[in-house]
Formats: sequence, structure tokens, C-alpha cells
Amino acid sequence: MNIEIKHGVKKYLYEKNVQDVYIEMENRGGCCSGPVFVPVVKLGKPSYITMYDLFVKDEFTFYLPKKMSNEETENITIKLRNILGYKSLIVNGILAYKQKTWEKKKY
Repeated sequence: MNIEIKHGVKKYLYEKNVQDVYIEMENRGGCCSGPVFVPVVKLGKPSYITMYDLFVKDEFTFYLPKKMSNEETENITIKLRNILGYKSLIVNGILAYKQKTWEKKKY
């Protein structure tokens, strides 16, 4: 797995005084669509470190969920997003997924 850090990310992490970054799959689905999990970049260490694989790149530690370590996830890119002065990190290369067990029931 290859992790690429785009321009501005290192400076942002230095400003935040953070060495650890993790990717969490958050439920961003709605009532009609059911659970849809999308990758979100978080600063710091994850609560359950045993559920993550550890990668070190350019003095930073990245924690990626073990479930996403497969053939489909070859290249991951972390970018800086700046919307109206509000900066945050985003990730490309990880697919969102819909929970397969969710179904509509007929009554």
C-alpha cells in the first residue's frame, strides 16, 4: 500500500502539532439510504489501535483500518482541503461502502 501526502498537509499537521493521523469509516447515510460508510481523516491516535494497521511516512504515523487492507486499496492520497479558511484533511483512494445487511421490510 502506498500513501501519498499532498502539498500543504505536512504544514497543516505541524501547525496542529500532530504526529498521528487515522482514517475512520463514519456512517454518513440517511434514513432512506441506510448506513453508508465513508472514509474520514481524524487527527490523533484511534481509540482501538488493535483494529488498525500502522504505516509511518515522513515522520508521521498513519493508522488505517485493517478491513481496508486489500487489493482494491493500493494508493491512498491525503490532501488538504481549505473551504472559506476552514482547513481539514481528506482522503482519496478508499471506497465508501453501504452496509449489506440493511434492507427495507414490507409489512
